[in-house]
Amino acid sequence: MLLCYFPFSSKADGTPIITIFTEQFPPYNYLEEDRIVGINHDIVKRACEIANLRCEFKLYPWQRAMASAQGKRFAGLISTSRLPEREVHFQWVGPLVSSPACFYKLATRDDIHIFDQQQLKKFTVGLHKGDVYEDILQSWGLEENKHYINYSEKFGEILAFKRGKLDLFIASANTIQFHIDNKRLQTNEVKPVYLIKDERLLGNYLALNNALPPSMTSKLQHAIDHMKQNGEIKTIKKQYIPTAESTIAESELTLEKRCLH
Repeated sequence: MLLCYFPFSSKADGTPIITIFTEQFPPYNYLEEDRIVGINHDIVKRACEIANLRCEFKLYPWQRAMASAQGKRFAGLISTSRLPEREVHFQWVGPLVSSPACFYKLATRDDIHIFDQQQLKKFTVGLHKGDVYEDILQSWGLEENKHYINYSEKFGEILAFKRGKLDLFIASANTIQFHIDNKRLQTNEVKPVYLIKDERLLGNYLALNNALPPSMTSKLQHAIDHMKQNGEIKTIKKQYIPTAESTIAESELTLEKRCLH
């Protein structure tokens, strides 16, 4: 029934336009001076060019972006965490760029030490509303408004954390570095205390509507593979995170390096 609300657009020659929906999620995809930019936005945009497919991008709040991608045949969604419960609902292209996520504390908080999931219940953590990590925290037994607080305003959890209203916040190696490079945080201001490991977290992907022709999905996957091989993805990442390591793949490093590099 949702298809009725999203008739697809097409070029003059009748070729459909694929609408890629996304959210405000820097450095992967976000709005900057009325333009959608970001690491994964640029990767997917370039993949569309390589695949000779016409794509347009629209930025909505996450829930609306998800519903739009599911309700329109020629549509997709980035940057989408590939979770087991989402597997059958989309065709998947990727992986795109992502990195391990960690809980961070203020460097001045010598009272916070976390060695397992149960110890997280002693502290409070902030999340952006709709964050994929809410499902993870709930599966670990953490409760909303008791152990974690949802913020509807983007980066609201970071502001509350810096003001001492929260004990912890969650960020990945890429997002924390983006905050540091953009002066939202300082390198010596925060310290990682616990690495999030969960087998359900498979990284960021382009999630495509199941009704999209598989030939288009295949073309986009081949384009992403080509970009990895020729180094384009590394180049795009460095445009947004100049201090990022030269390799996309994360090796088994120490907690400090896994969370900050």
